[in-house]
Amino acid sequence: MTVDGLPLHPLIVHATVVALPVLAVLSLAYLRPRWRDGLRWPLAGMGVVSAVLMWFTSASGDSLKHDRFSQISGVLAQRIQHHEDLAGKLAVATYTLAAVAVIMTVLRGKLPMPVLWLGSVLLVVGAVGVGVLVVLTGHAGAEAAWAQ
Repeated sequence: MTVDGLPLHPLIVHATVVALPVLAVLSLAYLRPRWRDGLRWPLAGMGVVSAVLMWFTSASGDSLKHDRFSQISGVLAQRIQHHEDLAGKLAVATYTLAAVAVIMTVLRGKLPMPVLWLGSVLLVVGAVGVGVLVVLTGHAGAEAAWAQ
């Protein structure tokens, strides 16, 4: 996947690196009762946007690896594999957090208390997980791209 000859992955990853921390912060902020009404639809929307961006980022990364790095070995191959492993974990964390965020906001007022409690715990764990993994994944990708 390219745009005017440039690989799509390094272009779209920047949008993802912005969206995922915003999703994490909105998820944590949503837990404050006074802010829930105002954050309901922004959180649901950011959940959907983040999941879509994560999919495009993963697909473009797979395409980039296939097009330019399928025949490599050695340290660079290890760095790319490490980045890819972390990206897989980030994708799972992102999709999970996005799903919980959408469910918690769209079905607000219709969920029983135990489900709301579990959803709140998942929002916290997911937000922290996405926050940590986006940094680790980005760092591993930068090392693969720039380290000698």
